[in-house]
Amino acid sequence: MRLSTSTNLIAFRPDWISYIPTLDSMRRLKHVGFDAVDLNISDAGKDFFRLADPDWREWVEEIAALSIELDLPISQAHAPFYNAIEPESPKAEVWEPLIKRAIEACGIAGIPWIVMHPGTYPDDSYEFKESKRRNYEYFMPYLEMAEKVGCGIAIENMAANIIKTYLRPSTVYCSRHVELVDLVDSFHVDNVGICWDFGHAHLMGLDQREALRFIGTRLKATHVADNSGFNDDHIMPFQGTIDWRKILPVLHEIEYSGDLTYEIHCSTSRLPDNLLDETASLAEKVGRYLLLCAKGEIDRTL
Repeated sequence: MRLSTSTNLIAFRPDWISYIPTLDSMRRLKHVGFDAVDLNISDAGKDFFRLADPDWREWVEEIAALSIELDLPISQAHAPFYNAIEPESPKAEVWEPLIKRAIEACGIAGIPWIVMHPGTYPDDSYEFKESKRRNYEYFMPYLEMAEKVGCGIAIENMAANIIKTYLRPSTVYCSRHVELVDLVDSFHVDNVGICWDFGHAHLMGLDQREALRFIGTRLKATHVADNSGFNDDHIMPFQGTIDWRKILPVLHEIEYSGDLTYEIHCSTSRLPDNLLDETASLAEKVGRYLLLCAKGEIDRTL
């Protein structure tokens, strides 16, 4: 198991308009000691992302070349997202072409997994029959596309406050591990799996040890971030209320072979530039402790 982070750990600036380029972020993340990165292209619709530019393939090729030069593998990526199964969504025209490009980018850069969000059909029943059907129809063509370029899709567990619609918390599809596993198992293909977001699961009040055991070998990627249990804060572990020492040993138990991957950009986004690398270095040290926890080498009572 390696320590990885989204490239957005060193990226957003306090105005949320300025952005440190991905290539620069990769160099700085390698310097502070990370083993791998998650290519953040989930914000690809913003002006500072080159995925929307005509020369986007050249940009991806530059990223792939730098990954090799730095010996900094890109173990996963994060696709753009919106509630894709909401009927007649005005966002589809913008995001769908970029999602296709994101998957193709994984093929160009040799990225084995891309994380994607499932959607929730508005006013669905508690059995989520319509949500499941529409997600199956939505993801299947993308799984076929991903297979052609040599990558898999890791579908992420959701939480109530990250689908910003009128949906009630109890009606957010795949916010619970049983629904997520049921969806993933319905595809019957080899290049589909699960990305477990610890912060989302905490917001839903799940027993994460039970959930991870249920998921088992379907787990292909992680999003590691803490929160207070009320908002998706995306902060560094031990700054919120997740019991990392208790949960992480289950990863060793289920023989998870992927990375521990940070998604903690809110721990750095408001910092002045001269504190970014120091904070990333602290996050790296915290991450090494998390890896020991995951291996069962830390007394979980401490």
